[in-house]
Amino acid sequence: MDNGNNVSYIVALLINRRVYRGKNEIVEAREYIERQWLNPFDMSETAKAVGLSKTHFIRHFKKHTGMTPHEYYTNFKINKVKEKLLDPDLSISQAFAVCGADYNGYLARVFKKKVGATPSQYLNSSTQK
Repeated sequence: MDNGNNVSYIVALLINRRVYRGKNEIVEAREYIERQWLNPFDMSETAKAVGLSKTHFIRHFKKHTGMTPHEYYTNFKINKVKEKLLDPDLSISQAFAVCGADYNGYLARVFKKKVGATPSQYLNSSTQK
């Protein structure tokens, strides 16, 4: 420590910056994913959009949210499908199509795994309530 306390102040500032780095980027990443949910997920583009390397982005995102960016994207998309399934003017296939997915494709299998019911079972249980 010198007479002006400059070295201690700079070191403390760098330590704080490193500890808190990532929160703003993760908020931005979540917003970016939520704006881009109709497009196929691209980890590199999302990391680039928030100014982090892909590795740092994944690590920070999981640290702050408890899930990977891809899991967040998938959960967000499934929630959108669930919303659309409740629209009486849309068939199940149309609800998936509006969300940029194929009813017979990957997202339908993931839907069943995450929701615990097929889309038609989910729709039937939701309309009976």
